[in-house]
Amino acid sequence: MDLPGARILVTGGAHRLGAELALDLARAGAAVCVTRHRRTPDVRLAAAGITAIAADLAVPSEAVGAVERAADVLGGLDGVVHAASGGFRPVALDLLTPELFEEAIGATLRGGLFVAQAASRLLTDGGALVFIGDVAGVAGWPSYLPHSAAKGGLGTLVRGLARDLAPRIRVSIVHPGVVLEPEGAGAPVPVERIPLGRAGTPDDIAGAVRYLLTAPYVTGAALVVDGGRLVD
Repeated sequence: MDLPGARILVTGGAHRLGAELALDLARAGAAVCVTRHRRTPDVRLAAAGITAIAADLAVPSEAVGAVERAADVLGGLDGVVHAASGGFRPVALDLLTPELFEEAIGATLRGGLFVAQAASRLLTDGGALVFIGDVAGVAGWPSYLPHSAAKGGLGTLVRGLARDLAPRIRVSIVHPGVVLEPEGAGAPVPVERIPLGRAGTPDDIAGAVRYLLTAPYVTGAALVVDGGRLVD
């Protein structure tokens, strides 16, 4: 896939990291749609010609419908970046609630599965699915257990989808490290705990996403972009 002229859906692309990924793909020449849930889309999206589709991806029918609508808006679909997530809040184990767990699993994992189901029918040959995971899903963060479980589940989902959809569609995942601090988080992670000596930026993740969308001989890959933090 070449990004100029490609038609790409970014789920959860209305704000935070998802919006940065959508804007990066638009700058690379792709035609982009994003999904949004409760929040007002980042004002930069409309200025970049990016259409926002309202959907609650935790509801399977809405996840499928969002992919179908994006394909209609864009005139087809060459790539999907699943960046939607929920339940990204620090909570101690004894304070966890079923509602927080459901919020974390819903858009991230259940939504990811049904977005992929719809995309498998609608993506063009040679298309790609890229999931946005998290190093929390690899290492397991005690304060973010629902989020960690949901993102960890994406890794298993990606491995199965990569086998199921090959050779027509490629499926991979990016695991960002600390890029944008969670809302309500305390002090940022000290950079001395990161071997490369700095926190990540949205551009670091966007570059990984662009690579996985366009790399014709890569599928089933899990690309960790965390400055080496998991090496510790």
